[in-house]
Amino acid sequence: MAPDAAAAQPAIPCIVHFSGRLTGVTYWLSSEKELIIGRAPEADVCIQDRRVSQRHARVVVSPEGAVFVEDLGSTNGTYVNGKKVTRSTLRDGDKVHISRHYILKFCYEENVPPDVIGRSGADATRDALTGVYARQYLLMRIDEDFIQARQQNEDLALLILAVDDFAKINETHGRNTGNMVLREVAKVVSSMPHREAVLARYENDAFALLLRNLSEGGTVVLAQRIRRAVRDHDFIRKSKKIPVTVSLGIGMLTRNMKNPMDFVREVQSYLDKAKKAGRDTINGSQSIRTIFRQIANKNAA
Repeated sequence: MAPDAAAAQPAIPCIVHFSGRLTGVTYWLSSEKELIIGRAPEADVCIQDRRVSQRHARVVVSPEGAVFVEDLGSTNGTYVNGKKVTRSTLRDGDKVHISRHYILKFCYEENVPPDVIGRSGADATRDALTGVYARQYLLMRIDEDFIQARQQNEDLALLILAVDDFAKINETHGRNTGNMVLREVAKVVSSMPHREAVLARYENDAFALLLRNLSEGGTVVLAQRIRRAVRDHDFIRKSKKIPVTVSLGIGMLTRNMKNPMDFVREVQSYLDKAKKAGRDTINGSQSIRTIFRQIANKNAA
């Protein structure tokens, strides 16, 4: 899309996670559907915290475009910029506290691709910003596939990749550019499919790829392809190319893992080591690093 055409698009109202592990995850707002916030699994914004009521609050857009937040009789209350409210108009930048402990931010986003708008609430398993699966769906699939892989002695791999220096990208180029980078990274990774893969947004700046029936060697090759594809991709904002790389942690299901979270924690630890080693790196077990050196002979953390 040409820059002048993008600039002509109206700003879209949205609610953004402003605290917790889902910081940055976005929900687009529309007058066609209210946004329910609560602890219930069917809530559009599902917050797994006992201090949050099952149906805690809702956000409504009027036909004229005004946006309101309304408390739904919650136990611990809904607050806007620190003030407890029953119903309140939202303005750009307002912070909505759910029971004082969880923060959501209301804002307007510019230059949002039309295919992204409206995903929020249409499919609770999808991340509203990027269209890939949401973290909660990923964790559910890890639970299921962990058991099945154990029972049937199948390979199960997990990749977690994070955009290097993402906070700096936001600070230097603005949050809209950061959102563009996340959408493009999701597209790049999605373009290299494995028939039994689940791609999800794992954290604000990170994605996870769960892979069934792919060998350790095949997983390393795929990780290398992803790393190179992101590095070589053109991330363009206002006619300027923004350098973007990712670091990856890779893990395979092993017999000494007692539960799915052991699996996730191990891969997260490999990602942390990759990020500490520098940009554009891959880390995993000793055998994974050996395979990687054999095919690349560089960039192994």
